[in-house]
Amino acid sequence: MGWSDTWADILAGGNQRWKITSETSHAMALAHFQRFVSEPKPEASAPGYESPPPSVFCPLAGDDPFVHLLWSKGYSVTAIDRVPAAVGAMRAHFGPAEEWSKIISEEGGGTTTVWRHQSGRATLLVGDALQSRSSLKGKFDAVYDKDSFGALPTELRRDFCARVADYTKIGGILYLECKLKENHEDARHVGPPYSLTKVDLMNEDCYGTSFVYIEGLGSVYDLPMAGMKQTGHVMKRK
Repeated sequence: MGWSDTWADILAGGNQRWKITSETSHAMALAHFQRFVSEPKPEASAPGYESPPPSVFCPLAGDDPFVHLLWSKGYSVTAIDRVPAAVGAMRAHFGPAEEWSKIISEEGGGTTTVWRHQSGRATLLVGDALQSRSSLKGKFDAVYDKDSFGALPTELRRDFCARVADYTKIGGILYLECKLKENHEDARHVGPPYSLTKVDLMNEDCYGTSFVYIEGLGSVYDLPMAGMKQTGHVMKRK
């Protein structure tokens, strides 16, 4: 089953896989995130304000409600997923469809559908997250990655991490959540979801060459699935 079929099943009320829908869990994740990325001042959301709100990149975001939560707190958010139905479901979190404009971009040699919210603080991309986009290079103050590695097999991680590094400002914060299975050593290559530790995340095929590891947060909130934890990791762009 491909990811388009997977999302069709999820959105039709089928197996929800490892989606996190609990508002309590989202609030706990926000508290962890804001330890390292300050909440914007109210005036920062005004057009032309000299200190704009922190810009946050959310890769492989699906329809994650946390993207809207960040936006509602005043952050500027850019999310990407390759499944149109998932991004369509995310747009619905923000309100009426007429508040969005749509363009088609061919940047980087591939087709990307770009949705921009009338607030000027939300951009949702439908396209390949591994594709290099020069317009995003060095753009983001922070990255919120809610478990991209749960879906990414080993052979795709190098290119994915290179894109995240390209888009993050020097000194920018990467807040990353991933799964840790109780039988990690036996199951680390079995997924999705895949199980990862700091060692896996910081090797040269992932973030070790571009980021400094700041803090391991341990379990960040409870999961409904037995036998695994949702762990948090914080890094800083070199």
